[in-house]
Amino acid sequence: MDDDVTRSSVFDRAAAFVSEMWPESGPGSEMHVGDLAWGTFHRWPSAIGALRLWTDAAGQTQVFTMFDGSRVCDLVVRPGRAGLDAATQALDWAESTRAATADGREPVELRVGRRVQSSEVIDLLHARGYERLPFGVPAMSRPLAGDDVAPATVPRGYEVRELRTDDLASRVLAFNAAFPGEELLVDAYQALRACPPYTPRLDVIAASPASEVAAFATLWLDADNGVVQIEPTGCHPDHRRRGLTRAVILQALQWSVELGATSALVRHVSTNAAAHALYESCGFTTACEDTGFIKTLR
Repeated sequence: MDDDVTRSSVFDRAAAFVSEMWPESGPGSEMHVGDLAWGTFHRWPSAIGALRLWTDAAGQTQVFTMFDGSRVCDLVVRPGRAGLDAATQALDWAESTRAATADGREPVELRVGRRVQSSEVIDLLHARGYERLPFGVPAMSRPLAGDDVAPATVPRGYEVRELRTDDLASRVLAFNAAFPGEELLVDAYQALRACPPYTPRLDVIAASPASEVAAFATLWLDADNGVVQIEPTGCHPDHRRRGLTRAVILQALQWSVELGATSALVRHVSTNAAAHALYESCGFTTACEDTGFIKTLR
């Protein structure tokens, strides 16, 4: 089978499983389809090989992992005995894969999960020697309706609109300036725009008077659950402190309502007070402060 077809199949099955598991924990879920899409495609093509599905004897997916052999293994587990059995297999594999990177000079650690809430999974991790992390990526959420999203206020000279094809290079430059070290590439962004969950209407930018991308918000809609996720959003340093990030978020939320979204989700690193304040100003409140787990393997 063609490699691209196989990869597409794995991604599609993973997206279906993530969406199916969403109602178990809601905003505190380990993953939204937006996490999956952004985590996979913004590092295209390397990250596609990090996706793995763990099935039972009947072929039903019990666990999904996103793990490239480095520091963090994302883990989505179906509740129940079969899910725990598959999670045990997945952890055995992730730990041995991570331990193989040891060079004897520094401790090798493995982080598992981002917002682990399941008591079954927590007990499993504790039994294997994992400890809860003191920091994490809390989830914030808000309901959406046609009349409760504040209108976007756009500074004079700027235009808030959908991303266009001729904006791609500028969009990538804006992201890399906003998040130094991330190194997003145009080819990766093109692949991201071609993945099934991507909705052009929800890829929103603020264009500067010089037609450069000044701020951006990419949203991902899980239509089965009516939940839209912001991932990512940011502003080029040259255009900060003008309210542009808030403007693109609010506009994108308004358009999300038109597409059927009934709630919105965003996550941020727990130490980022500025991000928390921004999302609060857009109507979000903290929904989950649980963190992931960590273990020193050797």
